[in-house]
Amino acid sequence: MGAALARDLKDTHSRLYYCKVIWQAWQAEIEGRDGLQALAAELQRLEVDRREWKGLRRPAALLAARLRAA
Repeated sequence: MGAALARDLKDTHSRLYYCKVIWQAWQAEIEGRDGLQALAAELQRLEVDRREWKGLRRPAALLAARLRAA
């Protein structure tokens, strides 16, 4: 899943980062927090931004910044 996300964001050199993000979301879910739902919401928000913001050059950087802030 991390590889697919990296490929979709055209950020293949960060595949392990996305694997870690997914793993952390899964761990949060196991602990009773909304890890997977929060990650899914950020990915949906990013997809909307990618469609509406045609000049967005680095969607992966935007996602990383949002995940750090969350």
